[in-house]
Amino acid sequence: MKKNKITIIIASVLILLSLFIVLYKNEIIFSNRDKLPSSDAFAIQDSSKVTKIFIADMHGNNVLLTKKGGLWMLQDTIPALQYNVKSVLGTLLNLTIRQSVPENALGNVNKALAVGATKVEIYEIAPEFSIFGIDFFKKERKMKTYYFGSATQDNLASYAYLEGMKEPYIIYRPGFRGFITPQFSQFEADWRSHVLFNTKFTRIESVEFIDYINPEESFTVVKNGPRSFDMYNWQQEKVNAYDTTKLFDMLTEFREKNYQSLIQNMSDAEKDSIIKQNLFKTIKLKNTDGRTTTLNLYKMVDEVQIVDEDSDLVDQIQEEINRDKCYGMLTDKPNEFYIIQYFHFDRQLQPFSYFLKKRIN
Repeated sequence: MKKNKITIIIASVLILLSLFIVLYKNEIIFSNRDKLPSSDAFAIQDSSKVTKIFIADMHGNNVLLTKKGGLWMLQDTIPALQYNVKSVLGTLLNLTIRQSVPENALGNVNKALAVGATKVEIYEIAPEFSIFGIDFFKKERKMKTYYFGSATQDNLASYAYLEGMKEPYIIYRPGFRGFITPQFSQFEADWRSHVLFNTKFTRIESVEFIDYINPEESFTVVKNGPRSFDMYNWQQEKVNAYDTTKLFDMLTEFREKNYQSLIQNMSDAEKDSIIKQNLFKTIKLKNTDGRTTTLNLYKMVDEVQIVDEDSDLVDQIQEEINRDKCYGMLTDKPNEFYIIQYFHFDRQLQPFSYFLKKRIN
């Protein structure tokens, strides 16, 4: 009988202990809020393993970044701005918990995240399980899902929630001044590569430059050997003497030619008017693999206010050609219109006469 009582007491103690542990873990007794998870709980472990990043907001805007052959693509088919993707991966690798959200602000932060957070999903090639270091059933899996919210009052951290945690936290990237949420843009324009031409010198088959204002300044360059080219004038007559250094400098710069920005708010009528009236140059580059890239350039006309010196009132509005920028359009992407800076295309915009050798009298 005595032995049965001892057994009952031990069993009761074990039950009470189990109940205590359950209540403690669920913070029903002895709140555990002040105990932060590991400071790097939000961080990814290895940025090189990330294969896909999906970013979306609560208004239907979203972008999908996918790693293909070592390069990042936007929406599966558009080259992404590699620098921006690397910057985001660096942020994810270094995400650090600064502190928990103050209890008196927790309700408001949860509401704000529920209606205005930026959702970010991170995918990797990962196994279902591993035994003795051997991976089984590897495939692309969603590893983390974040909800990034607004900035803290000092603008140096963000409110964020990591799926699977009990509550949001205040997170930041050490060494980065500013809050991190804007890095995870849900708009395509912020992720598009700005590259118009990306052809190495040795991969150029031919380049044609058409000048519509001064046709005699048009010319063509055609590859005739591993590192040599023939040059033709606007009448397709071969040029026997040209400045090789100037020509090679120009051709070498085709390895990376970028636009400044993508125009998004121009009306179709305004765009059509520019295309019909302002075309001044075409650059047509053919690669050794047969692919041709054709860029049309259009003058940018600005309206300038002429002020009457006596009355300080606008006397008239005058149109002037912008000397720093122009518009551009790739013929295979007619729905995209770019702003291009002249200085970035300086050598590609030089006239035919620039490349001719000067005669010494």
